[in-house]
Amino acid sequence: MQESGSSLHNKEASRRARRMQRRLEDILKVAARMFAEHGYEGTTLEMIAEDLGLSKPGLYYYVKSKEEVLEHIFRRIFKAILASLSTAVSPEMLPQERLYHLITAYVTHACIYPEGHALFLYESHLLNVCNDELRALRDLYQQQIEEAITAGIQQNIFHITDARLASLALVGALHPIPLWYKPSGSLTPGEIAEYYARMLIGGLVNPLTRPFSHAH
Repeated sequence: MQESGSSLHNKEASRRARRMQRRLEDILKVAARMFAEHGYEGTTLEMIAEDLGLSKPGLYYYVKSKEEVLEHIFRRIFKAILASLSTAVSPEMLPQERLYHLITAYVTHACIYPEGHALFLYESHLLNVCNDELRALRDLYQQQIEEAITAGIQQNIFHITDARLASLALVGALHPIPLWYKPSGSLTPGEIAEYYARMLIGGLVNPLTRPFSHAH
């Protein structure tokens, strides 16, 4: 039985959409690497196009501006992290268990996609050129961290007093991972994530209660 013209058209449209998606993924990977290496301001669309072997008009077929490229990268990162958390974290979990999953999801993804995560070192500037949707996605992760810490304080599991400050310090500790992580290193992303989770949660459960004394 021969396929109808409509069916053939739909298949061709589907193949074309997949090709465009693969090309967009290539563009985002190259752009993320260049943003991390040269800085956002130091990277141009011409540089991205040249690395990919595209003309600038060819690149414009997929993205219209550097800001649009950046938005794609941030959206990809935040949605991937939040998607993994949607099945791993539930309100019924103990605070330390929720925090464990929040940390390990971020660290694992930072190791898998280090170029994109390196941009977080400049996020205070870069998110200014992004839209409200992306800022809301960023804030949602920070909010979940703070809520887990707040619950731990209320249940006398975490022995600190300022959940907001602790959440900022915790997320800040995660951002530099892409600067030193090497896929060829001795630790897997899962092992690194486990180490970070135990270290950071341990600091909340049993924080230093007074400064070190110095012998005279």
